[in-house]
Amino acid sequence: MDLQYLPYVATVVQLSTAIIGTIHYRKYSKAKEKFFFYFLWFAILVEIGGAVLSDVFVLPNFWLYNLYTLISFSFYFFWYHSILKRRDFQKMVLTFAVLFVCLAFWNFTFQSWSSYHKYTFITGALLTMVCTIFHFWQLLNSDEILEVKYKLSFWISTGLLLFNMGMIPLMLLSSHLNFSEIQFYILIITLNFILYGCYSIGFLWTKEKYNRS
Repeated sequence: MDLQYLPYVATVVQLSTAIIGTIHYRKYSKAKEKFFFYFLWFAILVEIGGAVLSDVFVLPNFWLYNLYTLISFSFYFFWYHSILKRRDFQKMVLTFAVLFVCLAFWNFTFQSWSSYHKYTFITGALLTMVCTIFHFWQLLNSDEILEVKYKLSFWISTGLLLFNMGMIPLMLLSSHLNFSEIQFYILIITLNFILYGCYSIGFLWTKEKYNRS
């Protein structure tokens, strides 16, 4: 495969997952997971916009992805706040959101928009991982633990946890390790396969009775 087409592989995987989510939308249309479905389509529009800016108009697109990082992690905090039931977990998620937004705006102010704000991503990823652990703890102590594989939120959290576990060291070490461009893209694509693979399994396996707000 030509290197220039590699970045689009992840977008194709993302689009395939969104289509699967659309087909099975009725299963979770009454749950808060429906917001995640809308967000997935928004993410695809961002990817298309980024590709058009860089490949069609030959313009920088880091500013778009920096904005997307702010919006995406803010959405994750909103979503976890809405599905977590313990008040102390909800308060911590709100604290995470405030800290993350403050850091993101600090980077917007003092860091160049012509580069990707990787520490904003790393902070958001770390805090989101904590949110996934809160959610797993909630599921572990619920009556639905034996049917957890049918809950879409479980697969979303699993995908986010695994993806961020891979992305954080990749972001931190990419400038220190001698990755070739193709190796970097392959790692990113692999993590996207894991992330959207989990989402797809969730859309396929989930059952309506386990996805009600």
